[in-house]
Amino acid sequence: MATPRITHDQRERIVLTDAESSFPNFTGQGRLWTKVPDGDDPPDFIAPAPHGSIGLELVEWLDGDQMGPAKRRESQREQIRRVLTPNWDKEYQPKNLCAAFPSPRGTQRIALPDEQPLRREFYACAAAVDRAWARDADNWGNSYCETEFSGYLLLGKYFSAIRYIGGEPHGHCWIHEDEDGGAFDPGVTVVTLKQALDRKLSDYSKPDTQAHLMAHGLIELDLLIHGGFNIETYNTPAGHLSLEEIARQGADYYASHPLRAVFNRVWFFHSVMGFPRDLGRVRWLTQLWPDFRIYLGAPSS
Repeated sequence: MATPRITHDQRERIVLTDAESSFPNFTGQGRLWTKVPDGDDPPDFIAPAPHGSIGLELVEWLDGDQMGPAKRRESQREQIRRVLTPNWDKEYQPKNLCAAFPSPRGTQRIALPDEQPLRREFYACAAAVDRAWARDADNWGNSYCETEFSGYLLLGKYFSAIRYIGGEPHGHCWIHEDEDGGAFDPGVTVVTLKQALDRKLSDYSKPDTQAHLMAHGLIELDLLIHGGFNIETYNTPAGHLSLEEIARQGADYYASHPLRAVFNRVWFFHSVMGFPRDLGRVRWLTQLWPDFRIYLGAPSS
């Protein structure tokens, strides 16, 4: 029997319950949040207050549509690592190079029959560049980017470029992921946070939405941005950004936004398996607006 899929409403309730159980009274006092039925929203939840109601809207900061291309790009890079780096110390060891960064061509994955021939071509090409480095270093400087692979058909098929860095070998693997962005660009996490803020500020500033909210008798409207497992795709060793750094950039962006008055308070909530990996499930909460504040004491289990 297939496992029933969690609906959007169920997921939002799980997120809110998780935030409240991890950070009791994070809104300032305990509130009884009621899910607004479809057709009567926005907002997603309403809680009673002494002089009216408080509305709470939820938005996910990294969704599947945003993550899809990056995940495919990371999978492509992972395949390159699997083909090129195992037993690297048994292959040619460069004397004048300390690093090589192969860049994949488009989204093409390496066909299984091509894996070992491609590996042989890569090390043969690297050896040729390394041997020529001493006499050509003055022309190349500290780095050399090869984009033409004459005599190496598979390199040309699967790589758009290989960038070599000159220097003393350092005794560990000298083959690295390229640095052209995708899942390895930490700035993407900040961009998607800003996009989530933009989307909700734009939607909630529209006159018809404002009229709809007034009909609920709201005296306050808050926003909870939430994330999850997708951070692990972006939180890679190459160019790590901490959650605090991401949140601070989001807070600065919100504070300068012309529509910032739409929401009274904005929180950034993150709940993820394995962040950091030795602590298990970790919850992390920051208030982005009207002032920046990190909530301490998040339990882990």
